[in-house]
Amino acid sequence: MNISSAIVKKTAIIALKNKYTSGVVSAAVYMFTWLIGIFVAELIGTALGGAMSAVFIILFLLLLMLPLTMGLVYWSVRVIFVGDCEPLIIFRCFSSKSDYLRALKLWLPITGNALFSGFLLFLPGIFADMAASGKIFTVFGAQIPLWASSLWGVSAVLKFIASICLIFVLLKFYLAPFLLVADEKMQPLEAIHMSKIIAMRSRKSFIRLLFSFAGYIIACIFMIPTIFVFPYFITSYAVHCRFAIAAYNKNIDRINQKNIPSFEADISF
Repeated sequence: MNISSAIVKKTAIIALKNKYTSGVVSAAVYMFTWLIGIFVAELIGTALGGAMSAVFIILFLLLLMLPLTMGLVYWSVRVIFVGDCEPLIIFRCFSSKSDYLRALKLWLPITGNALFSGFLLFLPGIFADMAASGKIFTVFGAQIPLWASSLWGVSAVLKFIASICLIFVLLKFYLAPFLLVADEKMQPLEAIHMSKIIAMRSRKSFIRLLFSFAGYIIACIFMIPTIFVFPYFITSYAVHCRFAIAAYNKNIDRINQKNIPSFEADISF
């Protein structure tokens, strides 16, 4: 499945016409919420220690930022499907208990998979760190060999490889938020399942889209550009997902295999 990044971005620009300001406001609210969370985490870390700060960050991400991220996806879906959008729609998941729980039911399995996969992938790097610092040899009462210090470089390589592998593992979920938002009748686990199926064909195109935003991503190291890039990126993400789903459905129709699930957006806001 080959989805042109240039066409995706051009379509996103057209969809953003007269709606870019709304996107900037939505992105500003999102980034401001994130900055508040970081500030509170630092205060907790200073007062109660790093462990409590880490617990707060995890809860903050899972209970607030991820549902808010779903709100950004709601915003982008309205841009490309409906044509009108209000900045405050990013709080859509907080408008009702059912919407909030629906978002959590999507993110909990994805987060659990990310943590478990990350632990397994980073385990060799962790052991290399422990060996480089001499902790493993100390536990067994052995003398720390001279070559142990050279393992810091090995650890860095292993962690870099683990990071790349983790990204590829998590890419199978990238369509799930769009699927859940675009079809409100779809269940979270069904969205995850459909994302895995479609992403097998479309994730290479999505990776190319991400690389096409490399310059923008580097610019986002500075906070202010992020607010202006975010609407463009999130709309491009939504356009790409729409094209990927359309291509998947077209392929299923072509091979005429009715036993393979297809997707059809049913939007009701």
